Amino acid sequence: MSFRLRISRGLADLRHRFRRGMGRVLGGLFGPRRLAGPLDLTGVRTILVCRINGRMGNTLFLTPLIRHLHGLLPDAAIDLALAYKHSPQLLGDMPGVREIFIFPHKTDHMARRFIGALRRLRARRYDLAIDPVPESNSGRVVMTLCRADRRLGFVTDRQWAPLTHAVPPPREITHQAAHPIYLLDKAIGRSYDAAQVRLSLPLRAEELSTGRALIERSIASLGTSDTRRVIGFFAHAAGYKMLGREWWAQFWQTFMQLEPDAIALECQPGADLPATVDGIGGFHEPSPRALAAAIACMRVFVSTDTGPMHLASCTDVPTVALFRASDPLQYGPLKPSDVSIDVGHTGPADAARICQRVWQASRVGIDG
Repeated sequence: MSFRLRISRGLADLRHRFRRGMGRVLGGLFGPRRLAGPLDLTGVRTILVCRINGRMGNTLFLTPLIRHLHGLLPDAAIDLALAYKHSPQLLGDMPGVREIFIFPHKTDHMARRFIGALRRLRARRYDLAIDPVPESNSGRVVMTLCRADRRLGFVTDRQWAPLTHAVPPPREITHQAAHPIYLLDKAIGRSYDAAQVRLSLPLRAEELSTGRALIERSIASLGTSDTRRVIGFFAHAAGYKMLGREWWAQFWQTFMQLEPDAIALECQPGADLPATVDGIGGFHEPSPRALAAAIACMRVFVSTDTGPMHLASCTDVPTVALFRASDPLQYGPLKPSDVSIDVGHTGPADAARICQRVWQASRVGIDG
């Protein structure tokens, strides 16, 4: 293990230990709660889901729960308390969603903005509030302060929110998007079904049309408008998740030798950034939802472990996720056609060969 990776994981471990320690202290102060039996959804018309996290991926991990709630309670209004600033645009069209309250995350005037969001949230009363993950102190603050008749969450020695219904965390289910589904199913006495755990966004036909036009413009200089030849990629990431330009150069050299008719196209996080690999074109789309629509028109998408990877996993496009600093069992893409590669132990040429197999397998959908 490299020095940089040890430092990155060490800092993450310190943050994790601090949050766990704080949760234990608060849990000890509040003491054990008297919990009710199985959760009865009869009469539940309004629901609040609390997930105060500023990352796109953790926000998208709620999409299976939202769809599951809407399937169980199609007439219920679902409100979301979130911290990812683009959440209203990203999740506003999800089935059953009524309102999204945005709490501040790493920004100015945190206290004032938090109080403002909390005041708006407390103007409503809920039949059911859900804390969907085993560990989230900020989510539990909102759970504690909201006005709800029933409160559902995981029961641990670090749980201090005033829950009325709770289940122990799963021992074997590790993916972050699976925890909320497991929580709800266990609480209502329903069998957990892993097939329900699939990220998704309800992209409209006009959004897909705009996304396709964006990709066609991006490859027009190559004399083609065939988006089925496009393999998109996102090369940027935070910290040790980032792969260097040399890694990508070797990757694309190998892949293009294997698939010379493919068109590599880079999704750039900024309009003025240079290409990661010389000779490979790209585009910048600042809207996460519009980016998802553009990715949906490609044939395959390759990404480091970051937001656009999760956007791609929301589409039907096979997604290849490159992991080096985190666990794909917890954060990887979830479709049957998706693949996660441990690039800490897989070189760029071998990773390209794996991508080529995904590319070839995707031809079944094109030819069929």
